Amino acid sequence: MRQIQDGVPAALADEPDAVHGLRTSVRRLRNVLAAFRRYLDKDAAAKLRSRLKEWGDVLGQARDLEVRAEQAAAAADAVGLPDAARSALVDPLRAAQAQAHADAVRWTRSRRSRDLARLLAEWAAAPRLGERASRPAKKAARRAVRRQTARTLDAARRLGDPETAHELRKAARRLRHTCDAITQAPVGLLGSRTKDLGAAGHRIQSVLGDHRDALLLADHVREHADGSEAYDTLVDLSQERALTALAELPTALGELEACARS
Repeated sequence: MRQIQDGVPAALADEPDAVHGLRTSVRRLRNVLAAFRRYLDKDAAAKLRSRLKEWGDVLGQARDLEVRAEQAAAAADAVGLPDAARSALVDPLRAAQAQAHADAVRWTRSRRSRDLARLLAEWAAAPRLGERASRPAKKAARRAVRRQTARTLDAARRLGDPETAHELRKAARRLRHTCDAITQAPVGLLGSRTKDLGAAGHRIQSVLGDHRDALLLADHVREHADGSEAYDTLVDLSQERALTALAELPTALGELEACARS
């Protein structure tokens, strides 16, 4: 929770990677609450997760557009897009990102954000625990990791379209955040195997994220295409990057399966 509070000023100022850092902190807490919800007060945890989701969504809009604008600019430079064509591609993304950041600032300064800050302070002072919270910490941690590993592997078995790929990415992210929460200081409940599971989840998340970003960039280029060969080249480059990322998925899933069996 302290990470969230500390990350707000830089994110409001739109410092480099600050929105990304704050969004990650918000998502991490939301995922950890979900992973350990059987040990928490159900209604109180759901309320906190819902408010965190609101904030994470507005931060996510700003971050996603920031990434797409950076990638569009880099890809345009890579294929030698003329200045006018480059501006036509990148400037709308920059404008949309600025608006999305303004929306995120507005939410972060809103009454709902103040309500969330009060909720976070209350949880920090006295976490809303459930009846199962008295169980041994290591046993609870191991069970949470097993459940998130199984959830990720189940999503992988159902992989077949963009929607299921999104579910796999979310499951892998939650696995990563769960493992991080119980292996990093000051907690350190579990050891190297749990760290390996978290690393495998992170790799799956990254591979699918790179794949999604490349496809979204290709779609954006198509929307602004004017029939020029340079735009076609940029679409081809984006699609190639999407395929390259996706080709790494079997290896990443294999690493997770190997860790789960060990």
